[in-house]
Amino acid sequence: MTSLQAEIDSNSKTFAESWISQLESNIKSLRPEPTFTESYRRISGLNSLKSSLVGPFFSKGSAAFYFEAHNDALVSHVSASFGSWRSALQALRSALENALCSLYYKDHPVELARWDAETFRIGFSEMVAYFERHPLIEDVERSIGGLQIVRKEYATLSKAVHGSAVDFRMTAGENVLLWSPDKIRAKRWADRERRTIEGVALLFVCIFREHLTGAKLTPLRDMLAFMVHATRRKAVKEVLKVSIPDLGIH
Repeated sequence: MTSLQAEIDSNSKTFAESWISQLESNIKSLRPEPTFTESYRRISGLNSLKSSLVGPFFSKGSAAFYFEAHNDALVSHVSASFGSWRSALQALRSALENALCSLYYKDHPVELARWDAETFRIGFSEMVAYFERHPLIEDVERSIGGLQIVRKEYATLSKAVHGSAVDFRMTAGENVLLWSPDKIRAKRWADRERRTIEGVALLFVCIFREHLTGAKLTPLRDMLAFMVHATRRKAVKEVLKVSIPDLGIH
């Protein structure tokens, strides 16, 4: 072993010991924040959508996109819990993409088969354009606003993915920064997550409204209270005839 290799290997060991120690410290600093408890409630809502709607009504292939979206949301939650903000936002954008893919491919089995054969891909803008003309969304979008949220959040999250905005960078100058236990950034991430999950939930409610009216799927409607803001619950009830209880949640 050369002296240079030995030096690099020694630095590797020191680096690993340092980041593992810092990881534990970051988690202790951030985890008491209610931000993460509230986040987990929202992600539990995604899981409820999975068990109540995706499982019964999606094909195996289209459901797989949603399963990945749910997993992406958990990756975002965990990354944020130790202050890896850009990674958390990148995972959140992936969750949004996969959730929309699941809905799109549910309606397009031929395109799903072509995707599986690696002969078809659809971009995010194309998917949004499809949902803009969806008969269960087009006439209620102005009142419900799910697509509006989705478009805006995707544009914001894309800045994090590409590092195209200073506010989303982890580094400052030449210094390496894997993470930062910054509680202000935690709140900003949580706002992005809240809006992203709300947008997805509203699309599902629009498309599956007939399965949510009256007393149908009460457990899911209860979980939607954690995903949909109070101001939009009123519109959901008036326009879609779907009642989401407030449960004391704003």
